[in-house]
Amino acid sequence: MLDLILNFSYYYIMNKIIAQALIIILLPFTLLTFSSCGQSLVLNDKSTIQGVWWWDNTLSDEYLNFAYDNGIDEIYYCDSSFTENTSNFIKKANEKDITVYFLCGEYQWIENRQDFDALLTRYQEFQNNYQHNFEGIHLDVEPHQHPEFDTRRNELIQSYINFLYETISNYDNITFDADIPFWLEDKITFNNETKEAYKFVIDYCNRTFIMSYRDTAKGIYNVAKEELEYSKEIGKLLFLGVETGNEEDIVTFAQENKQYMYEQLNSLNKSISQDYGISIHHIKTWYNLKLN
Repeated sequence: MLDLILNFSYYYIMNKIIAQALIIILLPFTLLTFSSCGQSLVLNDKSTIQGVWWWDNTLSDEYLNFAYDNGIDEIYYCDSSFTENTSNFIKKANEKDITVYFLCGEYQWIENRQDFDALLTRYQEFQNNYQHNFEGIHLDVEPHQHPEFDTRRNELIQSYINFLYETISNYDNITFDADIPFWLEDKITFNNETKEAYKFVIDYCNRTFIMSYRDTAKGIYNVAKEELEYSKEIGKLLFLGVETGNEEDIVTFAQENKQYMYEQLNSLNKSISQDYGISIHHIKTWYNLKLN
């Protein structure tokens, strides 16, 4: 009887030690898996390109790791210093299979492009003199930021379309993408053609990014469906943008959380049959968004 008790005690203690050891060994992997599943933006169709606006060039590598962990394919990077630091950032992003575009934009360029042309000269010098380069230019030129937009709306929208046309015509060695609000539906006449302004943007630019800032899948789709239809019609890739910054509740996911945003984007992905992209504004506020 004593031997039986001793054997039982021995096996009980050994099993307990083994169980505790397994917990210690497997716990980090369990936590890592949970963290990855909880944090990652994984659309149902990963062929959908995922991008992010990056306005602050002083952010640490932690944000780049976050972008990579969340399936980001492209970064729209605002850094006109055009130094070795710029090239190094592009290098680190490229090593993670992330493409980097130069992000820039001032509404003043619509009426006076002198500063913009000077910026493009510096951009081209950077492209020629550094090993790691931008893929192209991402224009965030917003005519509605002009202080006289309400009284000169049609004129300024026409000037904006002319700015894009001249830019793309004069710099045919550079690819240009452009951000536009979802409501840019004013009919204008340009180059002897009359149609909605957003159609000219989609016609001229390499790719167009709609600031379809709503906090539900249905809302995002509803404000961008005309642009989606037109881009499909002419064979251009369109991106749908979502907001995570501090804006009105209907506009942003800031009052919700990452998990809710990812659910909405996956729902959106199920409802759109054509190729399109998703872009998140912007890396810092997205990073700081609560998980759930």
